[in-house]
Amino acid sequence: MTTNILLISTLIIMAVAVILTIKVGSSLGNKEANNTYSVNPGRKLGRLLSYYLIVIVAVLIVFIVIMRS
Repeated sequence: MTTNILLISTLIIMAVAVILTIKVGSSLGNKEANNTYSVNPGRKLGRLLSYYLIVIVAVLIVFIVIMRS
């Protein structure tokens, strides 16, 4: 049971991290401070979200291995 709680809390923390990263990335303050900030935003966001996806999948694999043993 504690492994399930740990898995759920980890996924919630990761989901909140993704949401907060998107909010920070779209904030007006970052765009005003750096002129090249808005260049290729889709590619930058896609790369960042792919990193998150890789980490989420890795965590799921670790938890599945732990739960089976």
